[in-house]
Amino acid sequence: MKILEVTRNINRGGFGIIDEVKCDDGNLYARKRFFPATEFQEDAQLCDRLKVRFIREVRTQKKLPSEYFIPIIFDDLNASEPYFLMPLADDVYTNEIASCKSDKRHPQGLGDILNALEFIHDKGLVHRDLKPQNILKHNGVWKLADFGLISQDKEILSQTITTSKQAFGTTFYCAPEQVIEFNRITPQADIYSFGAILHDIFTDGDRVPYSELSASGEIGQIVEKCTKHKKESRFKNIKLIRTKLLTYLSRDFSSSLNQTDLEWEEKFFNVLTWDEDRWENFLFYLKRSTTVAHLVFNQITEEIIQSILSINKELFNEFSLIYLGWVFEKSFNFDYCDVVVDNIFFIYQNTKDVEVQSRCTTSAAELGRTHNRWYVMKYVVKMGNYDIEDNLAFRIAMEIEIDARHQMNFKRCAKGINQIISAYHPLIKEVLLDV
Repeated sequence: MKILEVTRNINRGGFGIIDEVKCDDGNLYARKRFFPATEFQEDAQLCDRLKVRFIREVRTQKKLPSEYFIPIIFDDLNASEPYFLMPLADDVYTNEIASCKSDKRHPQGLGDILNALEFIHDKGLVHRDLKPQNILKHNGVWKLADFGLISQDKEILSQTITTSKQAFGTTFYCAPEQVIEFNRITPQADIYSFGAILHDIFTDGDRVPYSELSASGEIGQIVEKCTKHKKESRFKNIKLIRTKLLTYLSRDFSSSLNQTDLEWEEKFFNVLTWDEDRWENFLFYLKRSTTVAHLVFNQITEEIIQSILSINKELFNEFSLIYLGWVFEKSFNFDYCDVVVDNIFFIYQNTKDVEVQSRCTTSAAELGRTHNRWYVMKYVVKMGNYDIEDNLAFRIAMEIEIDARHQMNFKRCAKGINQIISAYHPLIKEVLLDV
């Protein structure tokens, strides 16, 4: 691909320049070109190392899925100034933070950010430079970009943080250990940075770099847990943050509740101490109440599901069917879908009841299609793939034949993650091909 002209400058970092360029295919792209800042150029050996690392990080980014990360369209890593091309971003997260605060609404995209972090953490990688400027919107999804600090190199990292003209932006989101423990950086550094982004969103953003942060209200507890000075005291993984944060953001504080609903809400705070009788009473009321389900189901976690499973498997299955029915009919905040499908898959894995497993799969498919959520769709295909037992596949296929909505959902979920119908069990594939 040939670059015809540079149309404008987008940004300048410590290691490179990002320009908007027009190419011979007639399209505009963002080009990131290796070009060290002035403070690095006097050290030829350091520049050589920077170039090697730039090339390594480009190759790393190319291997990451475009669902979570800005894709690389083209690169020339053999040029004297290596470069790569990315699609132009639709937006940058600094704008989303400003917009949500101005409109007094919850921010979009936090679930997208968490999903991307979870992916790289599961692969043994750490971003190390997570900040709003490195979170870009592409094809309607917020994705991570700029992996300039993803590798561990003590000399390069120290000079980046302490001498770059972009250091102010970086240090505002940098975990304390990143300036003293370069060879021991863990995913908890990204968790600190994510907490700093939450601090931007839910406060005025005024803070001292590397400090423990907080905010007013319940969200402050999440910010504090993310930004503990000792990394061992932070959230252990992204999944824990997802559950806490997205559950909080999904709560409907305007629900109209009667006195009995309020009483069950109060009791539910101690749900992990409930015995079999209390669960039976609750499920009896849950079947009659149209308002309490949303209040308590938005607080459901794997820990709560495990608690009822340990008490009584039949109650667990009964509870699961009520919960899954609520999921099937409910509309959720976009990001909160990830928490819901985690709960669904946990139920699916911990029951042998074919009806419950089938309902897990169909409810997740409805959730995935209606919210167009890639994270959810991958679980749908997993719960209906060729490895499942024939009796479960038969039950799912039967549900698909009965309800045209299921037919549409399963096809959309496979297509949404670039899979074909053959990814499903043959019995499910057969019925999808017949409709």
